[in-house]
Amino acid sequence: MGSSFVEKRSSPRTFFNNGEKIAAAINGSGGEPFFVDILNISSGGLQLSQKRNGGRVLQPGDHLTLMGLNGLAELQDVEEVRMEVRWVIDQNFLDIVSAGCQFQDMSRRDQQKIQRLVEARAKL
Repeated sequence: MGSSFVEKRSSPRTFFNNGEKIAAAINGSGGEPFFVDILNISSGGLQLSQKRNGGRVLQPGDHLTLMGLNGLAELQDVEEVRMEVRWVIDQNFLDIVSAGCQFQDMSRRDQQKIQRLVEARAKL
């Protein structure tokens, strides 16, 4: 039986497993920075997650700024990247809320860094 899933992403991504702790500082519109876990990343965007209780409420269309990444030496200096929330998974039975964000103005240099990371991890 075939799958009906259609990949809509334009860039390959790498996923982080439970043993890897990749965190990000995010700034919303006019608020204090908040911290999230990064589940996967590509040169086009990232998926973040945060605890349901005490987390920031996110909605599709929200504009955020990635202030910095922690846990990946290759991407340590990627910062000040505008993002748009494209989708949110917020189910009451889950302990976390997840969101997919699309990068809006990432430099070509930073896109290439992420692409190299994705390619290197694909070979493992």
